[in-house]
Amino acid sequence: MTWRSRGNPFGAPWDDILRDFWGFDENMSEQWDEMQKDPDARTWYYGYQVNIGQDGKPHMKEFGNVKPRGGHLQLGVREPLVDVSVDEKEGMVKVVAEMPGADKTSIKVNATEENVTITANNSGKPYSAEVPLGVQVDPDTADASYTNGILQVIFKKKSPEPPRGFNVQVK
Repeated sequence: MTWRSRGNPFGAPWDDILRDFWGFDENMSEQWDEMQKDPDARTWYYGYQVNIGQDGKPHMKEFGNVKPRGGHLQLGVREPLVDVSVDEKEGMVKVVAEMPGADKTSIKVNATEENVTITANNSGKPYSAEVPLGVQVDPDTADASYTNGILQVIFKKKSPEPPRGFNVQVK
């Protein structure tokens, strides 16, 4: 049954809303049937993380191992829920990633001054996340630990370099 055959008892203003809702319902049924065929796809999740940034404004980020794209769910590698906090007073940046079921020996953390890439590939629960830090850190100071499904990586915040000036000869 399509949204058109269900009819709309509420009139024209509701046409778009009901079409989207019933279309979503039909699409979810198809996606559910497709996902049940793949044993690796039976564990799936999707959500939003909302934090208040240093600028005082809320920042929203998607996470999960499925992404809604064009009305279809795209299965893939799990994206862990990641939180980045900056302690200006101590000059530290802490990255915390929830990765339940990951094997400690399979976790790889690659850090640059501005990003952290986290991957884990084991026993059918692959994880991957590219995490922008929002501030510059010294990657050589990274200290990582993994306990009870929680990865924590702590960096020292990089001190801003003083502006460099050059003498310019006037001709």
